[in-house]
Amino acid sequence: MKSILIIEDNLMVAKALTIRVKMAGYKASMAHDAATGVIMAKKILPDMVLLDINLPAGDGFMVAERIWTQLPTMVPIILITASKDPTFLQKAKDIGAAGFFEKPYEAEELLDAIKEILDE
Repeated sequence: MKSILIIEDNLMVAKALTIRVKMAGYKASMAHDAATGVIMAKKILPDMVLLDINLPAGDGFMVAERIWTQLPTMVPIILITASKDPTFLQKAKDIGAAGFFEKPYEAEELLDAIKEILDE
């Protein structure tokens, strides 16, 4: 079973993502801040990371870079944000994110993206 690490500081959003990911047949783990997210990624070696951009103790772009430099393989990361900052999409592309979603997002679209990336 493929595993997905959800790094999201909003507990309600994190729980909703966890439920959807589990219902789609994946194992889910949660972290609620940047530092814990990096530590958990190193510990569990997920197949994918769903990563909020605005986090306590660091932003998602920094977390993505840390995960990619500290894990033995290049794990796909989908960035998620409530920000309407127009530069975030380009920055996500520039760092090599597997996907980018703005909140509120369509759950089915996110699950489709996860399935497409993990089932390649």
